[in-house]
Amino acid sequence: MYNYYHKSMKKKRNGAWSCYWMSWRKMLMFMKFLSVLLFGMCMSLHAKVLSQDARVTLDMKHVLLTTVLEELSKQSQCDFFYNYALIKTKGEINIQAENEELAKVLDRVLPELGLTYSFDGNVVVIREQVKDEKTTSLTLKGWVMDAQKQPMPGVTVKVEGVNIGTATNAKGWFAITLPMTKGALEFSFVGYKKEIVEFTEHTDTLRVIMKEDMADLDEVVVRAYGSQNKREMISAISSVKAEEMKELPSASITNMLQGRLAGVNIIQQSGAPGSASVIAVRGFNSLLVSGASDGQPLWVVDGIPMHSFVSPVTGTNTLADLDPSMIESVEVLKDAAAASIYGSRAGNGVILITTKKGKAGQAKFAANVSYTMSKVMEYPVQTGGRMDRWLQLLSRRNQQMAYYDFAAHAQFWPQSYEDVWGKYGVYDAFWQNGKTDNVKIEANLQDSLDPYYNNCTNWWKYAFRTGKVLNANVQASGGTDKFQYMIGAGIYDEKGIMVNSGYTRANLISNLTAQLTNKLRLDSRIYLAYIDRTMNKSGDGSSRYEKMSVVPEKMKTYCAASDEIVDEWLSATKGIKDRTDDYRGMASLFLEYKFLDGFSLSASGSVDYSQGNMNKFTPSNLDESYHESKSEGAIMRNIMISTEELLRYNKSINEIHNFDILFGFNVNKSQDFYVGGYGKRGSSDNVNYYDPSINTPIFNYGTEASPDWRSTTSYESDFQEKIMVSYFGRIGYNFKQRYLLEFTFRRDGSSTFGEGNQWANFPSVAVGWSFSEEPFIKRWTSGWLNWGKIRGSYGTSGQIFSDAYLAHGLMTSGMTTFQFHSGVSTSAPISPDLTWEKTEQYDLGLDMDMFDYRINLKLDYYYKYTSALINKVGLPGGILPFTARMENAMAVSNEGIELELQADILRDRAVSWRTKFNIARVWNRFEESYNDKDITILRGNQQDQFVIGRPMFGLRVYAHDGFYESEDEVPIYYRVNGDATYIGGVSVRGEISGKVGDYKLKDFNNDSYPDKYNAGSPLPIAHGGWVNELKWKNFDLNMLFSFSLGRKVIRTAGEQMFASIPQLFFDYRDVTFWSAPGDKADFPKYGKTIMPLLDSNIETVNSLSLRQLTLGYNIEDRWIKRVGLSGARFFMTVENLFYLSNYSYGNPETIDVYTGIDDGKSYPLPRKWTLGLTLNF
Repeated sequence: MYNYYHKSMKKKRNGAWSCYWMSWRKMLMFMKFLSVLLFGMCMSLHAKVLSQDARVTLDMKHVLLTTVLEELSKQSQCDFFYNYALIKTKGEINIQAENEELAKVLDRVLPELGLTYSFDGNVVVIREQVKDEKTTSLTLKGWVMDAQKQPMPGVTVKVEGVNIGTATNAKGWFAITLPMTKGALEFSFVGYKKEIVEFTEHTDTLRVIMKEDMADLDEVVVRAYGSQNKREMISAISSVKAEEMKELPSASITNMLQGRLAGVNIIQQSGAPGSASVIAVRGFNSLLVSGASDGQPLWVVDGIPMHSFVSPVTGTNTLADLDPSMIESVEVLKDAAAASIYGSRAGNGVILITTKKGKAGQAKFAANVSYTMSKVMEYPVQTGGRMDRWLQLLSRRNQQMAYYDFAAHAQFWPQSYEDVWGKYGVYDAFWQNGKTDNVKIEANLQDSLDPYYNNCTNWWKYAFRTGKVLNANVQASGGTDKFQYMIGAGIYDEKGIMVNSGYTRANLISNLTAQLTNKLRLDSRIYLAYIDRTMNKSGDGSSRYEKMSVVPEKMKTYCAASDEIVDEWLSATKGIKDRTDDYRGMASLFLEYKFLDGFSLSASGSVDYSQGNMNKFTPSNLDESYHESKSEGAIMRNIMISTEELLRYNKSINEIHNFDILFGFNVNKSQDFYVGGYGKRGSSDNVNYYDPSINTPIFNYGTEASPDWRSTTSYESDFQEKIMVSYFGRIGYNFKQRYLLEFTFRRDGSSTFGEGNQWANFPSVAVGWSFSEEPFIKRWTSGWLNWGKIRGSYGTSGQIFSDAYLAHGLMTSGMTTFQFHSGVSTSAPISPDLTWEKTEQYDLGLDMDMFDYRINLKLDYYYKYTSALINKVGLPGGILPFTARMENAMAVSNEGIELELQADILRDRAVSWRTKFNIARVWNRFEESYNDKDITILRGNQQDQFVIGRPMFGLRVYAHDGFYESEDEVPIYYRVNGDATYIGGVSVRGEISGKVGDYKLKDFNNDSYPDKYNAGSPLPIAHGGWVNELKWKNFDLNMLFSFSLGRKVIRTAGEQMFASIPQLFFDYRDVTFWSAPGDKADFPKYGKTIMPLLDSNIETVNSLSLRQLTLGYNIEDRWIKRVGLSGARFFMTVENLFYLSNYSYGNPETIDVYTGIDDGKSYPLPRKWTLGLTLNF
């Protein structure tokens, strides 16, 4: 056995550099303080001395030789290499030395004990003295390659049992001189098994073949502010590599991650090119209140937080600015131990993106090109043509409405045409009340002999088309030990499956690393992108999740689809001249200096710039009211500047005590600029801009007798700024990688909050136990358990507000004037007590590798409690100008279980098969409101229902209890005047309620009208994915399934047959209308309104989708090398090949996850077929 006092390898870290405005004097004081603190906490800090000239002072009596050598190592900064068993036999010694050279001290002590020594640089090798001994050394050299005989740079080569060694160069070559003539060399590299090769003085040039290691315990996982191997990781992090996501022609990385990460629920709310997705890490914990949080996680690219919003100007999803082909890996920080170090921005989880970097070695060039065709997966089921007309006629002929009798002061249900003559009632929809000006004639329903109205047209076929995607990128990488580079460029051009939808992106990336000296490293990263979404802004839909650009359900199925009609229908979309584009630039500079042993100091600076431009011209023929053109434009710029300084210490003592310590300081500043305006009544529809020099700024919309002068132009601008200052740290320690402990702390200060609430603390603690390394456990599990670890964590994180001035209040220009001058008023009340939304999270996890690493299991239980969520709270009335203001008033919890399972079903055979499965079960609850009662929150035009103790975003529907079979079943109520009325308000005196054959709906508060209630949540209760990877010779097959369970949804599209939307989204052969008592009908009798928002219409939806199917072939090396290539690959990918669901109306994924309402206007997910080619040079 050998003992060796050594210095640990120094870890590297990428990032960027900048200086900030703190004075150098303060910076030096700050660094001195941290240095003193670290020296007090850490053990065995050594500075290297490169010769035996070091001087030492000793006065030691009756001590072991090992103790003496330990002290000599500390004073001389030399490392001692010896056989512990031999030294132990030498007993106790006495030694005195006063400022004496190390060599002289060794010459006095060692010969008397029968020992000799030699120097090899900074290493002292002690061995037993042999008679006539000659100093010997041996130089070993050789090549290291992988199984494909490709050279492997960066492989660690060292003498077995010690940490003295070297590493292979770019060509896989190594050479090392050792003070010994026999022993064993150990070769190690991440992802490969260690190789032990014995050597003697007769050993010739070595050729070592490294084999891939199925155990990934030494795999390095990116985490906040660094990386960590899986053996030492005690936080919940899910990871996916670029190799697993390749060959998917997707505009956004989010779509490629769907179904691959446990606990990360990604829902594609729109199939539009480049559209955003819903991303929920461990449940939903945001109320989506305007100005607070959008519920999305923090995205960090190469250590730098990035913009991740949807532009209100262009509708562009800024996450899609990042080219997925340039990404190396994605890690999701799920528990507090992993994410709390990001403090006030980590409440919704953190997603780390690492872009590809250059590596020392042979220069590489890769080119990839693919072409995709896409189609709508399916058209909705409809009743069309003659049957559509017939059902519309039946509905109108039987439509009735109560009339009011002013003499009786009551409502009555009509029983004849005479009853409604001249009154405000309806006996059928055509005759109405018999007055000429009220009679309705619908020619399209009456004239069935007209060929124009005698068709069965599926208008959806005219709204969709065959989409196309061209995706191409090139990447060059390589470098030396001193300089590495990666440069890439890409183009992505997609024409959507719906008319007037498309997305184009062109991008450049440059990642450079320069090892300036042995201690100084410089990294730089530049990413530039241009995005064109010219055709999308004319469409109908929300700003975040893009909907259809045209709405087919507004067209009648029995109308002809001539070229003229189709052109007229689409003219509103095609006639608008629209140009929207975006610019994106991200750059960072990182400088790291290593000093002493294990210490490093780094500084970085970064900038993230995003600009959206919109120009839109609407011709006058599309304005039905005033027939005036409109030219509008807007520019929005977002810039985020950040500077960060890090001091880290990493040390391993004999590979027993391992320390990882980090302290950091960060300043982040973000600014948002906006300017926009419009001009109406331009000179011509052929001039697609507004010229104020030739157009009048006002226009009389009235007459000369009654003028109505209005401005034809408008202008607005806006500016917001936020600043955040942060201090943070992390202390990690483990003993033999068996007992693990980590503590993190962050203190954030933000300008968003009022005075006295600007600072908040976010601590976390995590512990772990690698129980499989315990001898008493190995005795029982050695036959099947390779690795096992239990981990637990607790911590807090927060969520900063998106509105920079939510707590400060805002003034706005008012309509009131004083002495002919416009005044100002308060648009939002001040809320000085607003503070951070805070999330506390507990996590308990189990990691196991079993059966020779064939099965890997990760199981996590977590509980998240998010408090201080903001919402409007009522204020006392009478004296205040506002009825409500924002306060921290709500709380939400998410509790869940996550399972990740990976299994090598077939391994080391001609056919290999690896499968990965993940599932997450979530219990979401609304815990607390400001008044301890259930509440309704207005979100845009949507009212969200929150019931304490139930999941968020409840479906508010009527309680349906069948149909009224007779008048005796209709409830009777009594008004204040004693008049008896049926439910709905019709008087009992008429003896006809009008309710027979209609829905029987419950009245909970006995006010004679039916009431809605919370009948469930549209949020899924479980979700996950299943990946399969099969390989045979040069072929490989990849399949990705994703699934969602337990969503509650309702279809509302097209079911009100006499409403403004005439299409019927059901097959009339599968439904029945009530006609007589005892009928088990789907709908009420003809003439009654079909009401979708009933609890009987709620469907609990489960779905499974084959998200990706890829077949690839790697061309034989002997063929491609003849044309100068190092590799070539063909692949074919199909996306959304099929889905399985119990939902009655098609693919449920695009249904709004917050409302559960399927309005039929969602942009459907396309089915895509892709052919591609990858060439490596």
